[in-house]
Amino acid sequence: MTPLPPVLSVRDLVKRYRNGTLANDHVCLDLFPGEVFALLGPNGAGKTTLVRQLLGLARPTSGSITLDGVDIVADPGFARRNIGFLPQGSFDLQSLTVAETIEFAARLRGVPPREARAAAARLVERLDLGPFRNTAMHAASGGVRRLAGFAAAVAAPARLLVLDEPTNDVDPLRRAVLWDLIAELGRGGATILLVTHNLAEAERVIDRLAIMNAGRIIREGSPAALRGLVTERLRLEVTAARPLAPHPALAPDGPSSCLFDAADLPAVAAWLARLRAAGDVLDFRIGPPTLDDIYAAAMAPAAPGGSAPLPAGARA
Repeated sequence: MTPLPPVLSVRDLVKRYRNGTLANDHVCLDLFPGEVFALLGPNGAGKTTLVRQLLGLARPTSGSITLDGVDIVADPGFARRNIGFLPQGSFDLQSLTVAETIEFAARLRGVPPREARAAAARLVERLDLGPFRNTAMHAASGGVRRLAGFAAAVAAPARLLVLDEPTNDVDPLRRAVLWDLIAELGRGGATILLVTHNLAEAERVIDRLAIMNAGRIIREGSPAALRGLVTERLRLEVTAARPLAPHPALAPDGPSSCLFDAADLPAVAAWLARLRAAGDVLDFRIGPPTLDDIYAAAMAPAAPGGSAPLPAGARA
């Protein structure tokens, strides 16, 4: 089958501010239909600057951005009409109620009034926002405002959804519902750019990810491909009854939560069994590395004399 063309294509994007700061350094990305793509990186990595350019709110110094083949650097209005956006910060429409905010966002993007009202009602029910339907946004809690903003972003059909830290301030139960809805949107064909630090929860919905640092994409690929950065390691999590003496196979600051070499599994397992029999360990879990571990490995300083090797299927 011929692969579908990307919904979003970013090529050699450079953004240098007037003070000389290089915020984006030849960034290249492709996002495809139905893909949930995570953009990770520390504060100041260039993620926000990249998002602002995708939304037509900032103009790149050089490079190109196309959405469905349309040059959105030349036509930023096309981006604003066709991208659903959940910002990380607060919303301007603070006087509207939760339901009105969702409905108004859909109408702004061209949804007829009756359909916009119906979409708002569906999302209020799905995200368990019924008790806050008539609450003004300025009087709502941070978590409710976040969920209402998410609903506003997805209330109208969009070629691309950009969700910046969608679960900030959201309680655990509604957070699970939100992640389920993001996964459903992806399965339904939506293309989603997810900017998040909540890697443990986001991991189950991500198809591909890119890690940014100092304005550049330093790693890109599927979670499975990037797991090659820590493929010979295992994660240990321990609940101890009292402080434990260090084990030579574990990190000095362990062993409550740490990685260790897979080759040391028999010795570590025997050590844990002895501690559990003695009552020193209440519970433990050994499993594969998490997305947090992959991120930490990608961000680790390169060894002297070279850079960390790329796993198969990943690229710098």
